[in-house]
Amino acid sequence: MTSPFASRLGSNYCPTDEEVPQICALLVDPSSRLKQLDNEIADLQKTIDKLAERRASLGAFVDAHRALLSPIRRLPLDVIEEIFVACLPTHRNCVMSASEAPVLLGRICSSWRAISLTTTRLWTRLHVVWPARLSHVDVIDAKVAQRLEVFETWFGRSGQLPLSISVYGIAPSFLQALLPFVSRLQHIHFMALPPSLEPLSHITEADVPMLETIAVTHLPRRDEGWESSAMFRGPRISGFTAPAVSFATGNLPLRWHQLTILKMERSGGDILSQKVLKLLSGCPELRICKLFASHSDGAPHPPVELKFLHTLQLAPRMGGAALTFLLDRLTLPELRNLSLAVQIADQQNLPGYLTRWTKLESLEISNRSFSASSWVECICSLPATMRRLRIADTMPIMLYPPALETALTVLAPPYGTPLPCPALEELHISSTSTLSDDALLRFITGRMVAVFPPTLRHVEVKFQRSMEADILPDIQPFINGGLRVSLTYSRPFRLQSSPSQGLPDGPPEYPQWSDDDDLP
Repeated sequence: MTSPFASRLGSNYCPTDEEVPQICALLVDPSSRLKQLDNEIADLQKTIDKLAERRASLGAFVDAHRALLSPIRRLPLDVIEEIFVACLPTHRNCVMSASEAPVLLGRICSSWRAISLTTTRLWTRLHVVWPARLSHVDVIDAKVAQRLEVFETWFGRSGQLPLSISVYGIAPSFLQALLPFVSRLQHIHFMALPPSLEPLSHITEADVPMLETIAVTHLPRRDEGWESSAMFRGPRISGFTAPAVSFATGNLPLRWHQLTILKMERSGGDILSQKVLKLLSGCPELRICKLFASHSDGAPHPPVELKFLHTLQLAPRMGGAALTFLLDRLTLPELRNLSLAVQIADQQNLPGYLTRWTKLESLEISNRSFSASSWVECICSLPATMRRLRIADTMPIMLYPPALETALTVLAPPYGTPLPCPALEELHISSTSTLSDDALLRFITGRMVAVFPPTLRHVEVKFQRSMEADILPDIQPFINGGLRVSLTYSRPFRLQSSPSQGLPDGPPEYPQWSDDDDLP
């Protein structure tokens, strides 16, 4: 349709008094036709609605019958049980939450709930969190009573299978509730040991025939003789974790000769390197070990050989004379995995140790004040068996030069020159602000073209800075060939404040959280 006002449409033009009647007369016929079209659309919509209603009814009939043909309905019971068990977390115990298995599995349908409740393997692992008794004692008591009930119900569904439990916080009544299950305990982890183990004082080593590992993260504030509990002398105990200070007294009644896992968590107390070596000399079967020593008194100690140890972790901030004394006297012919944080004073000794461990496959190291020359020596000392390298780059770039770039340059030398760590498959770098994107690009490119087929399979870098250059397009051919690359960058720091801060009717400055538990 043509209009004499076509040039004015879509503008802010205001018609004159003479033009208003012209516009009204111009709209009479189009308005009538518009109403007619609306009526036709309404009639058609009624027809569509009737057809949609008939389709929905027929679709519901078809979908309901097709659901009967779903393969999951015809799976054998034992297969469903295996699927349910595969849904459980593998790196920790299960939690009292309806957002994950096994509780979630019972919220799908009545038949799945019946299967989940009768599948004993789903209920053998549990993590219990006890609320802190800071205020609202009546509310806390009710919450504790509820979780005790869930705890007993949970393990009550486990049949006679071995149990694993981890505990965060302590309710005084928990140990009493634990007594009926101690004979089936296989793994127990106290993240905070109760002030007293008196409810367990009558337990003998015969009462814990299945117990294999005990872990204690924090000791009680006062000594109640917890180390003397006969529970620690279980006939099958092969793994023990506790703060390092608890090893200083030598009172732990463990069967040291059968331990395969021993971990000393760093604590505020003192423990001599000589004491640590004495303990290790009584643990010939160790496979996994985490060590901490605060200092050395200079007293001599004979060398200790651990023939089967394949994984060694040295507690953070352990260095100097204590570290040197330990490593000088430890013989580890099967060491494959090493984790340590090296301080400035230890840099000159590290290459010598790395040369001795000829089967090393994985190294996790904290870059504490490493110089470029130290990196070169360490890289060149690594055996040809190295497959995984993890670096925590903790050096602030404003205080130290980017020595980590030197390490990557050594790992990816010019084409045709000898390649250090020829079997290297994984590189993981965290918390770095000293590594540039260009240096990482040169490393990836150098490793991927150095040998064919390339050994590098996975590169993960977490930057504590914003992106300088997007290197993904340049390495896309390698990614298409199977290389996994994960690069994350932190956002620049911004000082944030609310424009309504200080006003009584302003929005909350922090999110409001609720304490709603989903229990089975």
